Amino acid sequence: MLVRFLACFLLLRAVYAQALQFDATETGEGFPFKLRSGFLIVVEGRIGNLRNLKFALDTGVTRSIVDRKIADKFLLIRHPRAIFAFDRVVGAEAATFPEVQFGAIHVANVPMLIANLVDFSTFANDVDAIIGSDFLRLGTFTIDYDAKKMLFRSIDSLEAADARKSNPGLLTVELWVQGQQLRFLVDSGFPDILLFEDRLRKRVPQVRVEHEMNRFCIGDRLHAKRAILPKTCLGAREKDVAVLVVGGPPDNVLPGIIGLLGIASLKAHRIVFNYASNRLAWH
Repeated sequence: MLVRFLACFLLLRAVYAQALQFDATETGEGFPFKLRSGFLIVVEGRIGNLRNLKFALDTGVTRSIVDRKIADKFLLIRHPRAIFAFDRVVGAEAATFPEVQFGAIHVANVPMLIANLVDFSTFANDVDAIIGSDFLRLGTFTIDYDAKKMLFRSIDSLEAADARKSNPGLLTVELWVQGQQLRFLVDSGFPDILLFEDRLRKRVPQVRVEHEMNRFCIGDRLHAKRAILPKTCLGAREKDVAVLVVGGPPDNVLPGIIGLLGIASLKAHRIVFNYASNRLAWH
């Protein structure tokens, strides 16, 4: 979600001891989603007996988060947690919810975080939960922007164990920038390409950022700078791409990550996510 200093920089990367099982298979029909603000994927879902909830799908979040107003409707054993939201620590809790369902995906006894979602994003004021990679990484899913549908293919328990081993957290991709291969976090909850300036200049000391880097505010908290980054390979072609630039999080948060690749920036018709193989495909 925006502002991604936000939930994307969760320090919680725990691998569940309990294997989550999805009752889902990919079908030709899939299930519908709505696109907010041109980038945020929102589906209808259910938690327990609460129906018609709005779930935002966010590949940049490690642990799914339920808004406190929804969690308060359940009798839950809660445990305090802290989420590092880039420039501050946000109070949260962890609890096990009896049942979560959206589309064909159905999960029972699932641990999730609880927080006030508006603390993470100005776009979350009408969202009931953020669904992160703890759900999404246990299958291959496709976002069809033309049909406004999501397709999900579940994987068996052995594949799921391998997926957790090979990718315990988030989906990343490597892009070539001015002759250097740099790793980006794939983020469906962010609208643009975002670079951590201090990390970028350490890797590419002679990086060229063209045009005046005017300050730009995303939401009500994140102050970035707009820029053009020349000679960037986004797919098969090298081109100049529009980016946002910020200072970046502390070194121990998202180590090795140079920035965020907001999938909306790909302007794709269809995107396929595969956490087990850490692959992203689009056309």
